[in-house]
Amino acid sequence: MIKLFLLVAALVAGLVVGPMFAGNQGYVLISAADQTLEMSLTTLVVLVVFLFGALFVLEWILKKVFSMTGATAGWFSGRKVRKARRLTQDGMVKLLEGNWRQAEKLISRGAALSDSPMLSYIAAADAAQHNGNIGERDRYLQLAAESKGDTLAVSLTRARLQFRQGQYEEAHATLQELKNAHPRNPLLLGLQKDVFIKLEEWRNLLNLLPTLKKTGLINDEEAAGLEIKAECGTMEYIARQNGSDGLLAHWNGLSRASRQRPELLSCLIKQLSERKADSEAYVILRDALKKNQSEELIALVPELNLPDYHPAILRLQDLLRYDERNATTHSALGQLLMREKKWQEARTHFERALEIRPDASDYASLVTVLEQLNDTKAASEVSRAALQMALPEKV
Repeated sequence: MIKLFLLVAALVAGLVVGPMFAGNQGYVLISAADQTLEMSLTTLVVLVVFLFGALFVLEWILKKVFSMTGATAGWFSGRKVRKARRLTQDGMVKLLEGNWRQAEKLISRGAALSDSPMLSYIAAADAAQHNGNIGERDRYLQLAAESKGDTLAVSLTRARLQFRQGQYEEAHATLQELKNAHPRNPLLLGLQKDVFIKLEEWRNLLNLLPTLKKTGLINDEEAAGLEIKAECGTMEYIARQNGSDGLLAHWNGLSRASRQRPELLSCLIKQLSERKADSEAYVILRDALKKNQSEELIALVPELNLPDYHPAILRLQDLLRYDERNATTHSALGQLLMREKKWQEARTHFERALEIRPDASDYASLVTVLEQLNDTKAASEVSRAALQMALPEKV
């Protein structure tokens, strides 16, 4: 606008001043090397104005040309972005539909120019793993990290996919790198818990439980269950490595409160029994039953292989004096009496247990006892009752 104003001003000036010099134009001499150029002053002014006008017009043309070129380039680049956005959207739909191969193909094609390349590469990695392309999965994750830095989101996704693929050691290593920087991240803590269980890292799991409770990821009941799982896992590991002697040494090193928990006592008895230390297991179990008549512990008595079942029978009979309607005690006592071939006494206890509550195992044991007593009619009736219990109820 300013340039146009200057051009018009110059033309007006020429029109006004030109007639004033019409009778006395003067002249201008321009000499360069061997060439000379001579013209009137009026001609020079007109020529200068014309040149300025030509320059302005040329500038305007060039601007229009470059503007059109930029618009064309912008149109092409915008077209690529729109295509990438469409590919990503279609790929996400295929991902949700479970069409992993198409999802990976579409998302990976549009990832570089998508609005959120990191998220696109993460989705492509997910699809690639479903396709079994673990190498491609890792490549996509690397591209995701490069697109916006190796963020927490990318690393957690890497650990999650590794865990889902069964690469527990790799997932553990990935999480270890994040632990110090993000000690309270709930997704990280949850993945750590799952990895520790899969790797049987029981000590690490026990150390993690307070943090899991404090962050609200697990409640008291869940924490107690995980603690039992970890302690039982630890006992199994020690028993495998050091046998029953090592297991007993570990048990004696636990706190008194832990040694009184029925769940842990049950783990100990089972591990000792698996290693043919049934007699040692029975001594611990007998002493435990003096203070805790847990049905879980009572049910372990007939599982032990003892040289003499008479002391165990007496102990169970003593328990019935305090709780006559304990079906588990009647069942355990019936099983021990079966081993002693005391069929009639065993029958009495199995029938008593079944009166209190139905149980498929007790029905089967009672049928065996009745057959030994040659009471085939009663055995058939019990078999029918057991079959009736096994059948689904009619609606």
